[in-house]
Amino acid sequence: LAIQAEKSVLPKRGELLIETFPRGQRFYMVAYPFEGRLAHQTLGMLLTRRLDRAGAKPVGFVATDYSIAIWGLEDIGAMIGAKKLSMASLFDEDMLGDDLEAWLNETYLLKRTFRACAMIAGLIEKRHPGKEKSGRQLTVSADLIYDVLRSHEPDHILLEATRNDAAQGLLDIGRLGAMLARIKGHIRLKRLDQISPLAVPVMLEIGRESVSGSADEDLLAEAADDLISDAMG
Repeated sequence: LAIQAEKSVLPKRGELLIETFPRGQRFYMVAYPFEGRLAHQTLGMLLTRRLDRAGAKPVGFVATDYSIAIWGLEDIGAMIGAKKLSMASLFDEDMLGDDLEAWLNETYLLKRTFRACAMIAGLIEKRHPGKEKSGRQLTVSADLIYDVLRSHEPDHILLEATRNDAAQGLLDIGRLGAMLARIKGHIRLKRLDQISPLAVPVMLEIGRESVSGSADEDLLAEAADDLISDAMG
């Protein structure tokens, strides 16, 4: 923690620390909400949409229980410095409105959740006397009903139940919304020339996702050594 305070800053209670720094051919933004992996994954999807619209050209993100790292082709810190991007706008609560709805409609998340709701409600059945539907048949049936309801009865109780189930069980929207409200006016940005000690664990998650094969441990150990050396040096 002492090295983190020396190289960057330590986040205060109720404050969201955001660090930006270059590494290799990419530019990184690391935030430390401490709200859990599920809420951070949802936040990552919504932030990358907003960063893409702002021209930051995000490439990907990873989330841990306490932080989220987003990397892209444009220097997010420089964009903020040039007032091309605002942290307050980027983390505004309104991301849980149109951005969330648009993202959900672009993914299969709601359709997968609707399938479970439809089976519970008896709209689709897996088993009939002497016959059992395959997983593909169930998916086609559920998707067809979902599309019809969305087009003709968007306020149908099953669609409402689907959104509620997705928000509570899969996206942790309640926790994310509370965090966005809490940090309003309390975002602290720190532009760095290199990675900070606090960012090392989430940056290692990027390595774990991209490395495969028998050399995993050696390559990850080498990557960890490089990250720690840069953060502490």
